[in-house]
Amino acid sequence: MFELKLEKNWYDAMAMRSSVRRYTGAPDKAQLDRLGVLCRKLSWQGVTVRMFRGPGLRSSIKGTDVYAVIVAKQGTPMEMEGFMGEALVLEATAMGLGTCWLGAGFYPDIVSRNVNLQNDEAIHCVIALGKADLKPAEHKRMPLDKLCGMTEEQLAALGAWQKDAVLAARIAPSAINMQPWTIKADGAGISILERGVLYKKYAALDRGICMLHAAVGAYHAGREAMWKKVEGGYAMRA
Repeated sequence: MFELKLEKNWYDAMAMRSSVRRYTGAPDKAQLDRLGVLCRKLSWQGVTVRMFRGPGLRSSIKGTDVYAVIVAKQGTPMEMEGFMGEALVLEATAMGLGTCWLGAGFYPDIVSRNVNLQNDEAIHCVIALGKADLKPAEHKRMPLDKLCGMTEEQLAALGAWQKDAVLAARIAPSAINMQPWTIKADGAGISILERGVLYKKYAALDRGICMLHAAVGAYHAGREAMWKKVEGGYAMRA
């Protein structure tokens, strides 16, 4: 599970990525073709990623009519939706595009018709894509000691891949910036675990986004991550 060929340019894209709701236009044909190839690569392990142009986005998104839909088969962990969807987000960011995860900013009926949604499938989020009208915003995230109970000194004492994984996970986006995860690091690896929050609807999907960030961080340090389900979340060994 959670197997995916990572790209080196996603590491820098993590720091550049921010949620964009205003665009100067849709991606051009070359960009759409490139993203379409990636969507096909991301469509497995219970998830299908498809791109559309046209009606479907609500008026809160301005300047683009292009969006990607994450379709999940029944029984697929929501973490997988976040993991695969964030890969598309990081690739789009590396291409100079803006993106925005949307849980309520789309019309479910229209999107469901577009994908010909089946009874054993669900759509929880879509991703708006376009040419950003604004500069990326600075990430506002919880301090390390709250997210993983570590000081800067303790983080520095970790192996290089673990340090990069923790820092990458920390800047992952989440609904209402709740960061519904706890990061645990030990001599063996990194764990992304559930953290109690009031707004839980997208918590599992958000943890999948965080897991993708952690995997990209480890990959940047020369390690390929493997995820295993554990009590309360997932553990990564690299």
